[in-house]
Amino acid sequence: MKWSDKLKIIELLHDNDQPKVTNVDLWLKKNKNSSFQKIKAFSLDYPQFKDVDLIIIHGGSQHIWNKNEDVWLTDEIEYVREALKNNICVIGFCLGAQIIAEALGGKTYKSEEKEVGWLNIKFTTEGKKHRILKSLNDGFMTFLWHSDHYNLPQNCTVLGYTEAAKNQIFVSNMYKAIGFQFHPEYTKGNIKDYIDKYDDCVWSGGRFALGKDNILKETEKIGSTYELFEKIFINSVQWFEEQKS
Repeated sequence: MKWSDKLKIIELLHDNDQPKVTNVDLWLKKNKNSSFQKIKAFSLDYPQFKDVDLIIIHGGSQHIWNKNEDVWLTDEIEYVREALKNNICVIGFCLGAQIIAEALGGKTYKSEEKEVGWLNIKFTTEGKKHRILKSLNDGFMTFLWHSDHYNLPQNCTVLGYTEAAKNQIFVSNMYKAIGFQFHPEYTKGNIKDYIDKYDDCVWSGGRFALGKDNILKETEKIGSTYELFEKIFINSVQWFEEQKS
């Protein structure tokens, strides 16, 4: 995959209330040389690998530690595993990062603390010098919304963390895979829509679940989230370019 090529991108979606326009869509609109296809992951209607350069796995309400509830998750994880073996690049956000972790041999579990709201991502020693975090500030603020986390196999490098989630950003050392436990793909409008839709119990319940009113106030103060997403996404694609085929 080369940055200058027309990238064939697929997005795997998990919920029926997935925002229609995210920062991914804004990037695609700005970079019209790339084509994309949105796929409901639970449809299992996955394209052949010859038609894919990059898979973007979005978040979702599912819990991978409870695959009996959503049995299709097993098929999605296997599809991602095979995609990586076929040299396809994969980026995952939140649930997407958990799916990548499991595809690589890690294990997802229910966290002791959920993280919901605007929190700071700190860099590991490796993260401070890694291409993916180039031009980003150690301790940058972003939006988190998860109650699950994951362990990683030894063939991964952790680049970022929070107090409640030790593997906020990771890369595979064997495959072209990057996981982000947070949501840089959400626009400010996406977040406000979710806040309006769900009751306070969704946004509170622990040290790192900051409460509906506080999250809404912080969201109002935040500028556009696109700049952070664009930096992360471009850095990720450039890192993919540098990896051996």
